[in-house]
Amino acid sequence: MQLLGWGMAAIGIVCLVVVTWFWVGHATPQTPGDTHNYILAGLRLNAGHPLYAYGPGDEHIRVFDAGSPDYPLYSPPLIGVLFRPIVLLPANGLYIWWVAMCAMELLAVAMLLRRAPLLAGLALIPLSVPVAVAMEVANADCLVLIGMLVAWRMLVAGHDDRAALLIAFLASLKLTPVFFVWWLLVTGRRRAAGMAVACGAVLVLVAMLGSEPLVMVKFYQVMTANLNVPTISSIGPVGLAKVAGLPDVVVAWLPRVILVLGVAAMWLTRRRPGLSFAIGAWLMWLASPIASLHTPALILVALAPVAWPLARGLGGRGAEAVTPPEPAAPTPAAPRPAPLASS
Repeated sequence: MQLLGWGMAAIGIVCLVVVTWFWVGHATPQTPGDTHNYILAGLRLNAGHPLYAYGPGDEHIRVFDAGSPDYPLYSPPLIGVLFRPIVLLPANGLYIWWVAMCAMELLAVAMLLRRAPLLAGLALIPLSVPVAVAMEVANADCLVLIGMLVAWRMLVAGHDDRAALLIAFLASLKLTPVFFVWWLLVTGRRRAAGMAVACGAVLVLVAMLGSEPLVMVKFYQVMTANLNVPTISSIGPVGLAKVAGLPDVVVAWLPRVILVLGVAAMWLTRRRPGLSFAIGAWLMWLASPIASLHTPALILVALAPVAWPLARGLGGRGAEAVTPPEPAAPTPAAPRPAPLASS
């Protein structure tokens, strides 16, 4: 089995190398595209322009699907605030960010291949294209992938609070990791879930201070527009529904139905936290109305419970569930009678 696992891992690596070589060979001056959008967001904020609208002289983002909401950014506002200092670096920080995202994606893949070579190798065969595209465009999903693996390892080690803070930060950048705040709650980690919510609130304040006071209202408008007209989603249930020619109302409501069903499934499987965690990983792709070709790479997060199994007793509450009880103090032995004096 070990030989089979490493053989499958080798096949997955070959697929990833071939696809990555193809994408690199077909790179254009606009590559990496998502990083270009992040850079433009940072430049708009530094110029005093709105984050989710265009100011005078701002470069317009190319809309790939006709009818898509014409917003310059779909991500939460914190990514734009993060790029305010990054764009001050040489080349607006393009190459530094691109190399960092590629390194994180490859490190996450290597971590999974080392711990679960058979399953990770099998997964890389169909997912090599999304993984390679995520690296090509340097999407923040690269950070989400390795971040969620690290968060799971923290949970396995019993550091629920640290994992909650990391999950809140990732959700403030890409939003989809918010499913794991729900996972913390339904698996009995209420304190960690509260910390995640509190950290998220602080990061919302940071985003408001770094952009504009009503930026969250505008981000809500962006999310609503994407839910009502999910035309940008080129892969996944929404894309399949469009290809099948389903009515627009079905296409618009499909992500919401998947979201409700997925959240319910996470609650129903709360006694099996690894399975519930894996469902959350799938929801990051299936329930997204703006899923792109790189989004399915997040499915690799579902392998974390297999790569690092959760100890028995950690399923419902956290580290305190497996803390061994204090050993009982030994009962003092009865005093031995004194020997009789010899006559």
